[in-house]
Amino acid sequence: MILTHKERISFELRALYSQNGFNFFRMPRFEEYDFYADKKEFLSSKSILTFTDADGRLMALRPDVTLSLIKHSAPGKYYYNENVYRVPENETTFREVAQSGIEITGGIGANEMREVIMLAVKSLEKVSDGRRYILAIADASQVIENADGINTSKLIDCLSHKNIHGLKELHAPRKLIELAEHNGDIASSGLLSVKMSEILRGLEEYYEKMRVDYSVAENVKYYSGIVFKGYIEGVPEAVLSGGEYNIMSTEGAGFAVYLERICDD
Repeated sequence: MILTHKERISFELRALYSQNGFNFFRMPRFEEYDFYADKKEFLSSKSILTFTDADGRLMALRPDVTLSLIKHSAPGKYYYNENVYRVPENETTFREVAQSGIEITGGIGANEMREVIMLAVKSLEKVSDGRRYILAIADASQVIENADGINTSKLIDCLSHKNIHGLKELHAPRKLIELAEHNGDIASSGLLSVKMSEILRGLEEYYEKMRVDYSVAENVKYYSGIVFKGYIEGVPEAVLSGGEYNIMSTEGAGFAVYLERICDD
């Protein structure tokens, strides 16, 4: 059997996650619309593709994997290969987006977060096909703690674009400006939070593939702790994103690999 590029990458990622003790989870393709409508603040795309079921209920095609997994699973370690239906950033039409990824739910300590980050780096290695890759990482809790009284959407926009002038106009504290200015390797960073320092201890062999970059702390409503994005040479968008969250009274962490951004077939 001849596999397409996307199929080969998908199988390699599944093998990586399975070998590390994650269980495969398949979830429903659609849910009742109200389930997602009540949680729009957690969605990267606020548009939801809906249809009316035969019994008259308004249903929605899945725009997010994490919400659905939390709803339908017990706490544990899971991996998945699913499609989501959303309007990507800077686009105006819905797309079916293929994702592979992992989730750990039911409580996250330093060891669990360390495992998630390690697998994120290994996933980038799998999908890079020999190209250079990097995992950009930040601690969203530092943004939240220093954002009191500042317009959140404007603050996040400034951070994501490293707009130092804009941050100063918002009267952001010096700490946030320092975080925005910094973009360096893990080993020499003097701006690691206590939490991030503890988590990254033991991952030294991956430091050359990681950097501190607070432009990735975009969705502080979704990610409340460590957050990261993965990039590979030649692809203008992040091919991996994830982090630590507390959603629907569930603590967890995970990431998604966006196969459509990597594979042409």
